Amino acid sequence: DEKGRLWAVELRAYMRTVDGDGETDPLGQVVVLEDRDQDGFFERSTVFLDELVSPRAISIVEGGVLIAEPPHLWYCRDLDGDLRSDIQTEVARYGDANPNVVEHTESALLRTVDNWFYNSKSSRRFRFDVIDGKPQIVMGRSAFRGQWGLAQDDQGRLYFNHNSTWILADPLPTELLLRNPNCGKPVGQPGRSGHRVISDQSTWPVRMNPGINRGYQPGMLREDGRLRRNTSAAGLTIFRSHRWGEEWNGVAFVAETTGNLVAAFRLQEQGSRLTGEQLTFPHDQYVQQAFLASTDERFRPVDVEVGPDGNLYVVDIYRGVVQHRQFVTSYLRKQVEERKLEQPIGPGRIWRVVADDEQPQVESLGWLAGEAGRIQALQHPVGWVRDQAQRLLVEAGSSAPVKELKQLATSSDSLAIARLHALWTLSGLNALDGALLS
Repeated sequence: DEKGRLWAVELRAYMRTVDGDGETDPLGQVVVLEDRDQDGFFERSTVFLDELVSPRAISIVEGGVLIAEPPHLWYCRDLDGDLRSDIQTEVARYGDANPNVVEHTESALLRTVDNWFYNSKSSRRFRFDVIDGKPQIVMGRSAFRGQWGLAQDDQGRLYFNHNSTWILADPLPTELLLRNPNCGKPVGQPGRSGHRVISDQSTWPVRMNPGINRGYQPGMLREDGRLRRNTSAAGLTIFRSHRWGEEWNGVAFVAETTGNLVAAFRLQEQGSRLTGEQLTFPHDQYVQQAFLASTDERFRPVDVEVGPDGNLYVVDIYRGVVQHRQFVTSYLRKQVEERKLEQPIGPGRIWRVVADDEQPQVESLGWLAGEAGRIQALQHPVGWVRDQAQRLLVEAGSSAPVKELKQLATSSDSLAIARLHALWTLSGLNALDGALLS
């Protein structure tokens, strides 16, 4: 959030046994992690909300947080500052509570540069606002996207995937295309968006990966037992950050859960299309390896994000069993039982990846508390900071910064990315006018 606290969703009831026993027990919770001594490590965890059944997404919003617990979308607020939820209000229906569709229902809760929330496995988007202390939801139509993760680049283009496809993207504004019933293929059939950005689905792990659901199928494993192609692509992000140097700015990262790795892809524009190739690195034993790969079979990355400090954060569920019970094959069951992959349960973790020559840095976020600082932050080299500054300006709803935002949007001295954020901030404040757009 804007104070640098890290919010996490814990799926404590998920696949505690290979049969998924007790998966509907209300053991899920949302926690807030704090780095109180500013040394780069989060040493304190506070339970914000517990007794949840399979919570799956969270987003920081005005006055609180949105939490997705299918079939509920909750707006939760902490009124006394103890980081525990005091009021829990259902603001919309979200996803499907059927335990058999855990990997085939809404997820993500991604707020993008156009001030809308988008979701994977969904054909709707929504705006969220708090008016006179009451939460308001406005639903809108969108295209059906992805399975798990959802990300945006500096232009607000959406990126998503399926378990066996690294990256799909919307290179053109899909919501505009949907207005035309004759546009057809650019949006997809039926009502699905996205074209494949990465054509080569190869994976480059550094250990044998027999414990995958489709390990018995020809072509899934190499002769040495390593995963040949992706089968559990999950959360993804675009690295909108200068922290590692300009060559990394715009690189896409995708978690491959059962391959025990995170893959990196350099993207490029080709006309109205986006393409890319995987970045691989030398390895002592193998010809090449993925950007981040572990020899630990229980390293299970499920999401990747860029934080306020401009570094990469990797969410690791750290479980031997990650395939949902409904789809567990007899092959995978044997792997689980032979190597006791059901244990241990509970030690999920979040990793921060930094450059070799850099110590973890804690970004000072004090300027996000003021209007002038937020306007200045629209030019920040880290995308997370720009996004939060825009969100806070829009949520404040004040007309006071309109003049400065218009100056930022029209000044030739402003960075192009700052002008873009200024325009969308003005849009969120209902302060765009024809003269400005012309």
